[in-house]
Amino acid sequence: MEALYPYFLTIHLICAIIFLGYIFTDVILLTPLRKALGDDIANKVFGIIVKRGVKIMPLCLLLLILSGGAMISRYIGSTQGIFESTLQILLMIKVFLALCIVVMVIISLSCKFLKLKNPLANIIHPLALILGFFIVILAKMAFYL
Repeated sequence: MEALYPYFLTIHLICAIIFLGYIFTDVILLTPLRKALGDDIANKVFGIIVKRGVKIMPLCLLLLILSGGAMISRYIGSTQGIFESTLQILLMIKVFLALCIVVMVIISLSCKFLKLKNPLANIIHPLALILGFFIVILAKMAFYL
């Protein structure tokens, strides 16, 4: 597993950039377009982007979670402990925040496939962006504290 760590790290970083970049673009850049362009044009623009995003993001998130799970086994486990060091505590908080995002995505995708109204539709991207920001900060802090 140790020999594969750099590959998992590379996949993890690329997927994190894609995932958070997509959400950042939606929340920070595209949402203000709705006010400037009006609902009609904004719905067309959003429709094109969301259509592509729905195809890419689940795979990206899956790779993000799998690579993160593979990497965390280096620092947390039965032999290393779970909450023995500051590193492990921060990584476990990061895992909890990531699982919150995963649960929100599962709920949203389930609603989409079951053709139900998504209760998280208005908050999922801003909340995922905030959680993603804290995940990145925790990842950096974990290795410097």
